[in-house]
Amino acid sequence: MNFRTAAWTAIVPVVLLTACSGSPAPAPAPPAPAPSSSSAAPVKEQVPDRQPHTLVLNATGSGSLKQVTYTLDGAAKETGPVKMPWRQSLTVPADGKPHQWTLEITYSGASGQVEMYSVVDGKESAHSASGGSGSGNLTGSASIGGSVQG
Repeated sequence: MNFRTAAWTAIVPVVLLTACSGSPAPAPAPPAPAPSSSSAAPVKEQVPDRQPHTLVLNATGSGSLKQVTYTLDGAAKETGPVKMPWRQSLTVPADGKPHQWTLEITYSGASGQVEMYSVVDGKESAHSASGGSGSGNLTGSASIGGSVQG
């Protein structure tokens, strides 16, 4: 046997033993991402979607309203004269903050009671009644208010 044959005979079993050892070779590490040439804005944490609330202001009774003033967060709107029943629907933003509202009416020609109430998302939230008994011609004013969490 010459030197080449002896060297080959000695190397082959070592290579075969290494290949059959049962230990997998470690996977190569993925390449690092290349640095970006543009500066990206930080990703904002996602907040679950909120739905706006529906606030419905109501004035019921017989007769008419000389004046109606309603506010949401200090922004006042005025209307009148109008016949009862009167209703106004407002959208309250879904921002997690408290939102103040008021309803003020001046009425005349009513008999019995004049009622004011609010409904938030289908549920009554505030109620007030004004007026008296009998068939007289009532005049006066009334107001209610409250808050809605946005």
